[in-house]
Amino acid sequence: MAVKPGTKQARGRARREAILEAAATLFATNGFRGTSIAAIAEKVGVTDAGVLYHFPTKTDLLLAVLAHFERLDADELAETYARGGYDLLLALRDLGAQMERTPDLTALGLTLSAEHLQDDSVVNTYFRERYAVLRAFFEEAITDAIDSGHVRPDVDAASEASALIAHLDGIRFQWFFSGGAVSMDQSVRTYTDAMLARVRADVDNTRSPRAGRATARPGI
Repeated sequence: MAVKPGTKQARGRARREAILEAAATLFATNGFRGTSIAAIAEKVGVTDAGVLYHFPTKTDLLLAVLAHFERLDADELAETYARGGYDLLLALRDLGAQMERTPDLTALGLTLSAEHLQDDSVVNTYFRERYAVLRAFFEEAITDAIDSGHVRPDVDAASEASALIAHLDGIRFQWFFSGGAVSMDQSVRTYTDAMLARVRADVDNTRSPRAGRATARPGI
């Protein structure tokens, strides 16, 4: 049921969203440890108690921020990630441009993952699980592309998936540290084209494992 504008419930939701946005900005800039509840409250224009009403602890707030921005990330990349196999690999060419359109989300991920790289925290667990899911996702896409005949059968899907993630991580750092002079868009496109040229099967037609008949090989 929709929440009517101007009601107490609607104002509560708006306040909660404002707290999440403020916390994300401060976490991305100062890190989790360098951000206080008081700083978040001041940015939103509420009291500390106003923040804690919605999020009992700073860790609860951090987890809510991660969940909130993961949903935004999923929405931004929904069209890309909805594809599978070789179609997904082709769509990865646009991933750099998509990351450039969400700099706050990219900064948040870089800052928090680096800050919690070696500790025993819920954030460390979150990023470990996130990386495991992403590696498995890309590995499955490459394996499907092998099964469909678009990618050579001797290609190591796990190694290619890991190398792809390494490039995506590395170019995010370079983009930030260069002030945008190093283009994530161009770099990811160049990397993806080179990867596909390296692993692509040298055949004119491929067989779909589902349809069981020859289909034209998509171009790059």
